[in-house]
Amino acid sequence: MGKNLILIVENNEELSSSLGGHLLQAGFRTDCAADGVVGLSRFRLLKPALVFLKDELPRMTGFELLVDIRFDSNTPVIMTSAWSSWRIEYQCLKEGADDFIRTPYSNHVVTERIKKALRRGAANQLIRVGKLTINLDARTACVDDPNGEIKLNPTPSEYKLLVCMATSPGRVFTRLELIEHCFPQSELLESTINTHISNLRRKLEAAGIGDYLDSRHGVGYALTDRHG
Repeated sequence: MGKNLILIVENNEELSSSLGGHLLQAGFRTDCAADGVVGLSRFRLLKPALVFLKDELPRMTGFELLVDIRFDSNTPVIMTSAWSSWRIEYQCLKEGADDFIRTPYSNHVVTERIKKALRRGAANQLIRVGKLTINLDARTACVDDPNGEIKLNPTPSEYKLLVCMATSPGRVFTRLELIEHCFPQSELLESTINTHISNLRRKLEAAGIGDYLDSRHGVGYALTDRHG
């Protein structure tokens, strides 16, 4: 745990300083940002192990920052809010937060929640579907082969679709569901999903598991272990 960097995005300097000091004592490294724009910049530069994120921030809200983080990262995010409405907590979790804590909070409780999120994240870095293995930390996908691993080298868009389907093998996703899960806030056309899937299928076929990607005519797509 001692090498993990925690990014605190909080515009209340007293709260940020207090939590940062407590995390340092607990063996973490910390970095702080007082608004969403700086928070996004620090996130991209530092690649922290976890982000502790306030919902209401200057220049860019916590929700907007969370969407940007989730666009290309599975980094654990714990969101906090002074609002007591369940709708705020629901929105945080729906947008991709791993946990939610209401303000005021105990630094001791936050630290334990952070440790738990990091342990959970470490345990879930690999997704396996038959011969296919996806490493979420390295953002790679490969296929087991008697002569060694075959790398798929998907594009960022293909990777998002592959991860989405691999987390629920056998489930049929409609094109609209794939857009909502993989490309939120976008105006992507369903026909573009067809193109990405077609390109992904060719890469799976080249690796010997083209039959893993199942097309349901008029419905959508599913990823299934055909050799299990």
